[in-house]
Amino acid sequence: MWRSRLAHVTWPEVPKVKKCCFCIPVRKGIIIFGYINLTLSLLAFPLLVFLLVEQLSEESAPVREPARLPLTVAWVAVDVAMNLALIASAHKKNASLLRLYLVVGGGFQLLTLLLDLLLFDLGDVLENVVYFFFLSLNVYLLYLVFCTIHQLRETSGVQYMAHRDPPPL
Repeated sequence: MWRSRLAHVTWPEVPKVKKCCFCIPVRKGIIIFGYINLTLSLLAFPLLVFLLVEQLSEESAPVREPARLPLTVAWVAVDVAMNLALIASAHKKNASLLRLYLVVGGGFQLLTLLLDLLLFDLGDVLENVVYFFFLSLNVYLLYLVFCTIHQLRETSGVQYMAHRDPPPL
């Protein structure tokens, strides 16, 4: 029902890029971004688990935000799984898995942003700048995934090769 109504709507065309950071092909840029994100997530995960165990073991200290650290640990675990899916789908040129990453990653970023805005502290300027920098990098990564999906869709058609006859002997 909704698809038939939306089929007649003309959506504005989103510009698509062919290069990541103006120098690397988009698919290789996504792979590089995926490995960097995976490395950072895997480096942060043990530290966050250590902080969570320390927070749970100290009963005397008042907890300012009791749900923030467990949610962060869970989101980093989900981020590791998503980065593995991104890397695998980019290597295999799997458009359906990239589309899944785009939808889940977009929803995940939106959910993270909404929950972090609830816990936003204007006093931590450096933390806020770093947070929005990494948020903008993740949005850029989602845009690159979007461009890669469209690029794979355009090149997925049948390609013909012109065969030349071998030269006469």
